[in-house]
Amino acid sequence: MDRPKANLVPGPTNVPHYLQERYATTFYGSGDLQKECLDVYEECNERLAKLLDFEAEVQRGGSVVIMTGEGMVALWGGLKSLIPWPCQTQDVQTGCWVMGDGGSGRYRVLCVGNGVYGCGMGEMVQSLRYPNIEVRLVESAWDQPIDVGKAVKEIEEWKPDLVTMVHCDTPTGALNSEAVKHVGEACSKGDALFYVDVVSSAGAVPVDVSGWHIDIGLLGSQKAFSCEPSLSIITVSAKAWKQIEKVGYTGYDAILPFKNVKETGVFPYTPLWSGLDALNVQLKTTFGAKNQLVRQVYSRHEEVAQYCRERIQNMGLTLWWNNVHASLSSASVTAVRVPANTTWEALDQKLRKEGVVFGGSYGQTTNALFRVGHMGSQADHETVKYAMDVLEKIVSNN
Repeated sequence: MDRPKANLVPGPTNVPHYLQERYATTFYGSGDLQKECLDVYEECNERLAKLLDFEAEVQRGGSVVIMTGEGMVALWGGLKSLIPWPCQTQDVQTGCWVMGDGGSGRYRVLCVGNGVYGCGMGEMVQSLRYPNIEVRLVESAWDQPIDVGKAVKEIEEWKPDLVTMVHCDTPTGALNSEAVKHVGEACSKGDALFYVDVVSSAGAVPVDVSGWHIDIGLLGSQKAFSCEPSLSIITVSAKAWKQIEKVGYTGYDAILPFKNVKETGVFPYTPLWSGLDALNVQLKTTFGAKNQLVRQVYSRHEEVAQYCRERIQNMGLTLWWNNVHASLSSASVTAVRVPANTTWEALDQKLRKEGVVFGGSYGQTTNALFRVGHMGSQADHETVKYAMDVLEKIVSNN
């Protein structure tokens, strides 16, 4: 498949040529036997902790975990590592095995969202089919901000054990920074664990894991980092480690086996050395060896996003996050309402003929909007300009 002239899908993003070459030509030995692989793993951890403002929590006993697999591995592994499975006990009289609570009782999970992934987290938790789980959802309309007041009230009154959110809900481009901050404060006061998906925001916009009281921060390598979709990254607070150790889950997607990798030098399975090396190179190249370029990276994303949105509005198209809610638009992705005189399928076909690829959407917003993914390597003015020129030509001829 030939690369489009303007591939602006909101992930996976374009892998730069210098990383493609690195993946293809660098020799990697057996990562679980070579100290060099562990060194790269530790370098990545240090760079990620600095980038995500996680260093304060590292000092308190938190750490970064990097697992092999696309970002969803982190999301599933995070849930299964935190939520306890009730113990089985044998009834003395009948001899039957029955479910006990293992001392944990009912485990309450509150899912807060205003989009496909934020609201869909409740379905993920329920699909685990743990008999001890109770799930509640604080769902806001998908074109509205998170109802922070309602979420905080649920935390204070229902007292959940775990609260989940999505920082940037990619299918609508909703950036929930203020909501995450306030819900995180409520979780900290209420002693709930805070589980936040930052997959499509980390590296494109500021993420303050420590300051927002995020206990489990989940991201992947294929969005703003523009690496292959091969690594899942998790920030784990000291508070979260206590729960993870108590639960004791050790499956392939488990977090626990990574806790002492730095001390033991032993990975739970063969690590993807090439993926770790590419991520390390990209973190140094993009954000600087000491993270000194991070503000420039954020500014580049903001400038490209602003240019994209101005062009779209000048065409007479409508942004999903418009007017009073414009601040909810993420610098990593722009969501646009599909024009009334066409369909997303028809528009997509015309764009592809000109070498332009955008993303559609999911759930309630399927066919209602399309998305321009300008994150990572795609936060590039010339690429976005070409795509906007093509889009304007198509719109003006409809």
